[in-house]
Amino acid sequence: MSIQRIAVPAETEQGLESPISGHFGQSPLFVISTVENGEIVKVETLRNATHASCAEPVMKLAERGVQVLLAGGMGMRPFMVTQQVGIEVIRADGTTVAEAVENFLRGNSNKMGSDALCGGGGRH
Repeated sequence: MSIQRIAVPAETEQGLESPISGHFGQSPLFVISTVENGEIVKVETLRNATHASCAEPVMKLAERGVQVLLAGGMGMRPFMVTQQVGIEVIRADGTTVAEAVENFLRGNSNKMGSDALCGGGGRH
């Protein structure tokens, strides 16, 4: 049995129907999907509290067993922390959490490299 925990920065608390937040660090919350054998079996949310460090949201996701982060954009420092804790960062493809997760599960998403990172502060 294959189980994955996938997080997506989101704008609202609508679960899978939440719009994707354009920037990891500025996201008000994360939608975390548990996927077993290619099917979403559980959906939960995690608030992105005001943080003193850009590593804090990454560490909270890692503590919850997240293995994959689907993001529209993020800065270099949180990206580096994801690499240190073993979270794979993939470019979110879609406008809702459901679309991003489904595209990832179908193999239609690309790994995010350092060349796709923003300069920070939520400016794209």
